[in-house]
Amino acid sequence: MKLKNEILSRPKKGGLRWIVGIGILLVFLILMLGVSFFIALRESQISSRQLSLNKQVEIAGKDLQKSFDAMYEDMVFFVNNLEPWTYQRDGNEQLAFEKRARRIFNNHRELLDSVIVTFPEDFVSFHFDRQNVFVKSTFGSREDLPKIGKNSIVLQNANKGVGIHVILNLNRFFRGELGNYYLGSSGEKVVWCAGEFQLFSDNFDISQIELEPEIALAIQNEINDGLKGYMVGEVYSPGDLGSKFKATIHYYPFSLQAISERFAVVFIQDISNIGFDVYNTYFYFLLGLTLLLAAVILLLYQFIKKVQGTNRQLKEYSIEIQELFRRQSLLLQESNGFIYFQDENGKMTSVGEEVTEVLGYEKGDFLRNFKSYIDPMDIQSLQIQIQNAVERKLDVFETDFNFIKKNGNWIRVKIFEKFIYDENGDFLGNVGICTDIQKKYEAQQELIVSENRLRAVLDSLPDLIFIYDNNGIFLDYYVQDRSLLLFPPEYTQGKNFREIMPEPIKGQLEVIFEKIIRTGKSQILEFEVMLPIGKRIFETRLFKLDDKRIISMARDVTAQKLWEKGLREAKEAAEQANRAKSEFLANMSHEIRTPMNGLLGIIGLLENTKLDQKQSEYIRVIKDSGKSLTAIINDILDYSKIESGMIELFPSIFELKKEFSNTLKLFEGIIKEKQIKFEVHFSESLPDKVSLDKEKINQVLYNIVGNAMKFTPNNGVVSVRVDIESFMDENFMLEVSVSDTGMGIPPEKITHLTQPFVQLDSSTTREYAGTGLGLAISKKLVELMGGELSIESELGKGSTFTFSIFGSISQSESTGEIPDMHQGEGAGFSYQNMAEKIPISILLVEDNEINLTFMRMTMEQLGYHIEIAKNGLDGVMMAGKKHYDLIFMDIQMPKMNGLEATKAIRKFDEAGNPVIIGLSANAFKEDVDTAIDAGMDGYLTKPISIEDIARVIKDTFGKHKKRKL
Repeated sequence: MKLKNEILSRPKKGGLRWIVGIGILLVFLILMLGVSFFIALRESQISSRQLSLNKQVEIAGKDLQKSFDAMYEDMVFFVNNLEPWTYQRDGNEQLAFEKRARRIFNNHRELLDSVIVTFPEDFVSFHFDRQNVFVKSTFGSREDLPKIGKNSIVLQNANKGVGIHVILNLNRFFRGELGNYYLGSSGEKVVWCAGEFQLFSDNFDISQIELEPEIALAIQNEINDGLKGYMVGEVYSPGDLGSKFKATIHYYPFSLQAISERFAVVFIQDISNIGFDVYNTYFYFLLGLTLLLAAVILLLYQFIKKVQGTNRQLKEYSIEIQELFRRQSLLLQESNGFIYFQDENGKMTSVGEEVTEVLGYEKGDFLRNFKSYIDPMDIQSLQIQIQNAVERKLDVFETDFNFIKKNGNWIRVKIFEKFIYDENGDFLGNVGICTDIQKKYEAQQELIVSENRLRAVLDSLPDLIFIYDNNGIFLDYYVQDRSLLLFPPEYTQGKNFREIMPEPIKGQLEVIFEKIIRTGKSQILEFEVMLPIGKRIFETRLFKLDDKRIISMARDVTAQKLWEKGLREAKEAAEQANRAKSEFLANMSHEIRTPMNGLLGIIGLLENTKLDQKQSEYIRVIKDSGKSLTAIINDILDYSKIESGMIELFPSIFELKKEFSNTLKLFEGIIKEKQIKFEVHFSESLPDKVSLDKEKINQVLYNIVGNAMKFTPNNGVVSVRVDIESFMDENFMLEVSVSDTGMGIPPEKITHLTQPFVQLDSSTTREYAGTGLGLAISKKLVELMGGELSIESELGKGSTFTFSIFGSISQSESTGEIPDMHQGEGAGFSYQNMAEKIPISILLVEDNEINLTFMRMTMEQLGYHIEIAKNGLDGVMMAGKKHYDLIFMDIQMPKMNGLEATKAIRKFDEAGNPVIIGLSANAFKEDVDTAIDAGMDGYLTKPISIEDIARVIKDTFGKHKKRKL
């Protein structure tokens, strides 16, 4: 019993272990509590500082840009008010000028280093020296002026011949402006420019600061894209590249007017020690609480857990806020704007507080009635644009329109919207920014007015110019020859034309002025006047220069009127003779082309028979001669068409660079044969798609490049350069230059090159053959397309041919292409035993016996037995009685031509069977278009090869096969 009581009185080891375990667990929980508290506290402080720095860096960037813009506007105002005679008059003018210069220096003391003012004959500079004394310096000539560095701005007033060279001290400017922001002892203020991070801290001289290469590159890319943001990474300590610390880096890009470089404000905050100072205080406090936590450990644990959950939510909210700021950076392209949110139905759900400052409306008023404040002329167009953008699944959308402010003033605003879609691509709404661009819009409109005004003057090329107000008072003049005036031009200034102009000119001018003011249209007045030099006839053109002024441009047309009648009669006689010649050439070319079809076709068939070497050589000579004759006939047809005035432009939309590249590939054979170095340069500003006559511009390019290839010796150089100059939005002037290192052209013969049938060497022993029509045709086609062809050459060095074409840029996907049966597979297509592989029924409608013989022989070689109709009427009757898969239809035939026959067949065969292919010697595009419009499926121009016929049969078989499927 005693032993039992002794054993029971001992403490149980299990209970002690449990107590020890509880103690250890309690200590561990306290340590975990401290660590968790430290992490939560650190993340909270970092998040708070990041939000603060995001706002500070944005304010700093905007302040820098605002201060610089203020200086720039002062300088523009200063240069626009300079007078060229400032230093040519008394001292009061100079004193007033220097006071203005000093006042500008005082207003922008931190930014300006020195200012150099250039007058027509005087050169003056201003700056403050180290003793804060305003110093003026003069220079004898422009060459004595100090050199201008990259941190400078040049402003010119060309009308007065004065200018200002502003030399900036950007380092002092940045240090002064950034000194207004306090980041604490662990913060650094940096300005990024041209890939360098320059430190502007209060504790260091201006120097570069280094970041992790990956972080630095990422920041530079976002700055170059115009995006603000922040990143966390390693930064080397200023002055000690061996030491680095972890920091949060916030950046905001900005630009300075007239300076091409991009800048950004960068604030760096050391976060490596955040939280430790506060934690030291709480550490001892937590250590003292260990004795009290035993009773409340579970409650405290739940509290910490709840705090951690709250911190996680705060972190998630912080990420969402940061993402919102990043979206905002895509939209904030300009200042003086506000952000808004809309749902999928276009209802305004939220708007920024700035709407009141920008437009004057309260938030609630704007949310309810914003659509009623948009110009009624713009609201429908705006809704259609947004609907189209949503249907196309665009990510962003921007446009501008008129908006009325609360005070009743209309302003121009620009909206930039980011569209939001769900995972299924359904539109959820958009976030956008609306910006007041009224000043910019007014400046653009004024620029357009000025450009139109200058263009009107330049287009007129006048001899005598007078400018009036709307009442007819002379305001200004430009006179080349005073002998053509009734009075000295100085006498007219400030007087009304009614006071000095004689009748009947005065009465005619009164009527014209009334029409111009009422209709805004230009008027032409032709009158005779007796001058001291004799009787003169003038043609005067009057039109509005702007809303308040009218301009007249007069030229002496006396000589023109004297020989105009004779010229008209001579022109009519020449045109009649030219038409007769062109019609004769066209008819003769057509009559030659028809037998040429039979000749070249039968030669092609003969090539495929068994021939010895000598016979093959004879056949090749005959075939080459026939092709040369065909090329000559084509040139004659082209030129006769141009001379008869019946050629037209057929613009289509196509890829210019791709089309030129395909045309230039045709010269690969001669390039390899003559070992020519061929260079091609396309301008980077060349548009993707243009609207031009593709065939005619390709013909010009082929003629001129072919001419350069022909006259360039072996191992020579041929260079093609394609440039473009855009103007008036969608229009452009295309300039193509082709240079070679050939023998060159004598100066006296250059003007004759573009005349028809003219060649440099017209002797019977000349080295280069041709009709002499290529350049003449090219010149006519270029002029038809609104351009000109120019030639520069130097004997022994080579020539440069340059032609320009007027065209327009197009965004349309339509190309306007027509069927062309000469496109597709090349000569390598196999047509042996086609009838066995491709069994189809064929009808030939042809009246010419030579062509009938050729087609019969061709079809026999292909293995086909064809049926023949010798005119269009017989062809229609045979097609009505029997189904044919393919019909070859000649165009010109007796009784009924091929076009009428095709239309008749299509009337009783609306399903599109059979395939009808036109055959004609007419090779013009309008002839092809007419055939296609009549219902033909394709068109073959004579002479026709067996390869062309075999390919048409194969294509026809493929079409019928698809229809059956």
